[in-house]
Amino acid sequence: MLVFLYVLAAIGVAYWAKRDKRNPAVWFAAGLFLTPLGASLALMVADRYRR
Repeated sequence: MLVFLYVLAAIGVAYWAKRDKRNPAVWFAAGLFLTPLGASLALMVADRYRR
């Protein structure tokens, strides 16, 4: 069950990246390897300082 929720959170990060016109596959992988919380924080920082 915990693995399912972990992957679901990583999918949520990928969906957020897709809505922001970023590569969702890269952010999904980041969500799996960095933890979904770390990837979502990195995505938030990337969105804030986007050029």
